[in-house]
Amino acid sequence: MSAHMIATEMRAELRQYRRRTRYGDQAECLEAKDSHCAKMDRLIADLVRAIGTPALLSMMPGNRTLGRRSVQVVIRDRAPKRVAARA
Repeated sequence: MSAHMIATEMRAELRQYRRRTRYGDQAECLEAKDSHCAKMDRLIADLVRAIGTPALLSMMPGNRTLGRRSVQVVIRDRAPKRVAARA
């Protein structure tokens, strides 16, 4: 499934769940809620897989590209501590 198809299915599931407002008892309501949350969790996992995840950043100096972002890792020396002059 493509990311667009997964997002469309998520919207349809949300609309369907929103329309179900009347339940006979609390057990039925909780079962519907659990079912909905489990389905949304599966769809989100599918969406994340379809989109992909960026590679982990390395602390090695150099340029990295994450999608459209460009990140530069630089090693900087610490500024020397200034000692206050005693009078």
